[in-house]
Amino acid sequence: MRLRGVAASHPVDARDAAAATQRCPQCPNQRLCDEALAAGDAKGLSLFCPNSHYVEYLRSRSLEFCAVKPA
Repeated sequence: MRLRGVAASHPVDARDAAAATQRCPQCPNQRLCDEALAAGDAKGLSLFCPNSHYVEYLRSRSLEFCAVKPA
């Protein structure tokens, strides 16, 4: 989650977080995940990670948008 810009302090639903945590050890792509994480390739995780949708959802909730004033 850190690679995708989700802060550890970001509030999460406990049930969703527990489900995501349980998916990791059961994932058949752990080797790919380890390689992607070691390489810092967060975007590549979306290709095989069953939690990528959840992590992306958390990241999108933590984004702050700034209004741009016209010139």
